[in-house]
Amino acid sequence: MADQHCPGFESNKTLSEVKVKCPECGKEWAVFSDELEKKVKCSACKASFDAKTCKVN
Repeated sequence: MADQHCPGFESNKTLSEVKVKCPECGKEWAVFSDELEKKVKCSACKASFDAKTCKVN
């Protein structure tokens, strides 16, 4: 049987996980590297912020 992947696999296999921390409540979670250019919303306090400026090293 051939090794099969779901559609879009090739375009997403270069993504990496990046940890971010909400500047409002301090909750940490992971986003994909392509989301760093977008605003994200904290699931805990619903604050919106720029993920790139809130990366956890």
